[in-house]
Amino acid sequence: MIRTSRLELRLPSTEDVPDVIRFYTENREHLQPWSPGWPDNFFTEEFWREQVEQREQELRAGLGARMFVFKLSEPARVIGNVSLTQVVRGPLQQCVLGYALAAGEQGHGYMLEAVQGAVRYAFDDLRLHRVEASHMPRNERSASLLKKAGFEAEGLAHAYLLINGRWEDHVNTALVNPDWTAA
Repeated sequence: MIRTSRLELRLPSTEDVPDVIRFYTENREHLQPWSPGWPDNFFTEEFWREQVEQREQELRAGLGARMFVFKLSEPARVIGNVSLTQVVRGPLQQCVLGYALAAGEQGHGYMLEAVQGAVRYAFDDLRLHRVEASHMPRNERSASLLKKAGFEAEGLAHAYLLINGRWEDHVNTALVNPDWTAA
């Protein structure tokens, strides 16, 4: 769906299911402190086969794009995810950005590249005016990433999201499409 200089961002296929499970299993400890709770069957092939179809339907309906990140040099290995969800049309014209990267892939600029590609897709293909993203105040890596990608802080939301079983404060940020025009 989205290609950058080093990455491909795309919906999962049924062939990707074993590697999606590998990604989450290997990075569980790394991702869990920043993630909502996962259902009991999250690490099963059945769950992810259902997700393949659900994510395809969500994209076709224009409700979002929940993609995985692959290096062009390793096109069958999931290294992260990027999601554009909660697409709202009408006078708002925005979506919410989420992302995660494997612990062993950090520090190479992959997530910045993936976020920039996803934002371009949100602005150019989905024709949205705003992309919002939030991070917990203590997540300095995420704060730095969003700043580098051009997101501006808009405020602090108290007890904003249930993360890993606890209501966590989040810094809300947004990036506005300077070239947006009504279709």
